[in-house]
Amino acid sequence: MSERLIIRLASEASQKQHWLIWSESEKEIIGSGELDNAEQLKTLTEKAQSRHVICLLPGVDVCIKEVVIKGAFNRQMQQALPYIIEEELAGDVEKLHFTVIAKRTNLVHVAVCDKQRMTSWLGWLADAKISCKQFIPEGLALPFPAARNWQAVQLDNHWIIRESKELAWSCELSMLDIILSSKIDEQSNQTIESYSPLLEGCLGDWVNDFPTLPMELLTAGAIGCKVNLLNGEFKVKKEINKNLLKWRLPAILVALFFVISCINLVMENSRVEAQVAMVKGQVESVYKLAFPEQKKLRYSRVKKRLKTMLKATNGNRDPSGFLVMLDEIAPIFENNKELETSSLKYDAKKQQMRILAVGNNFQAFEKFSNALPKQYHLQQGALNSSKNQVSGLLTIGKK
Repeated sequence: MSERLIIRLASEASQKQHWLIWSESEKEIIGSGELDNAEQLKTLTEKAQSRHVICLLPGVDVCIKEVVIKGAFNRQMQQALPYIIEEELAGDVEKLHFTVIAKRTNLVHVAVCDKQRMTSWLGWLADAKISCKQFIPEGLALPFPAARNWQAVQLDNHWIIRESKELAWSCELSMLDIILSSKIDEQSNQTIESYSPLLEGCLGDWVNDFPTLPMELLTAGAIGCKVNLLNGEFKVKKEINKNLLKWRLPAILVALFFVISCINLVMENSRVEAQVAMVKGQVESVYKLAFPEQKKLRYSRVKKRLKTMLKATNGNRDPSGFLVMLDEIAPIFENNKELETSSLKYDAKKQQMRILAVGNNFQAFEKFSNALPKQYHLQQGALNSSKNQVSGLLTIGKK
């Protein structure tokens, strides 16, 4: 934002409020004016929408104190500051808002303002839907004093005085002489540079500097000022971009959908991995069942081992006949737990499979013969009984 809206808030809602819009790029005033009361701040709502807003606070409501401290300024010292200057304050410490505006070796400058007054100003702005991020005591927006010369300007019936880089105050015209007499020794020739018409009969050596409109003068100083009374309990919360708010719900839904999709993918992947592990286990079990004399192999080596066995059995011939026969005969052994294979050989030329089988009894061999598919013929060799087991050679071929 290259344009600034500067608002000088009054002490009371019924008093006059001043405003000015300054263009940083053009270095000129775009508009300015006065409002009769705080209610009319609503007329600035539209002007504030696209501009950086700074509010100047009346010096009569903000007291700047110079505090001498011993040792380093730390958090404990900051918390103790209100009680160090408590006797110099008219109000209850608990009802006052404190802001450290400058720190030097053994010296701190602190701005003090009534909390209720701060709340009222923020309330006026909120009612007008004006977002302001910086409150500045009006005296600190005057030019920096040079050669210890004070700076002064008159705004309506108030005089704003800046004594130094950190000290400034304001008062009504009727109180100016009284306050000057408390600050300036009669023998002193304190120079006061005024940007407004000179007063007669006042203490100090008043000189007329280049006359300037009060709000223009204050605006120039406010733009570069770093002091901000909006801190602590009055700190402005960061605003969320309205365009981002419009997309917040869709973004949440998209993120939620993404998370759910990821969860589903993980669950599906886990399910597939479990199925693959089960199939691998079945392949290993079938291999061990088909070749009990062989050493148990992991799934990754079963395929390689079968290829080696097929090559040894068939040479370079097509192994599909063996695989078809094995696929049709293997279930018979699986259903006949009393009969196991001891060795297996396949004659590719004769399309025959020779199986040395071992059973618990003769009925196991008979059961196998009855279960053999009709497209195969069985030639059963002599059965030998030994150690409560019966063994024999089974020659199976296609009819």
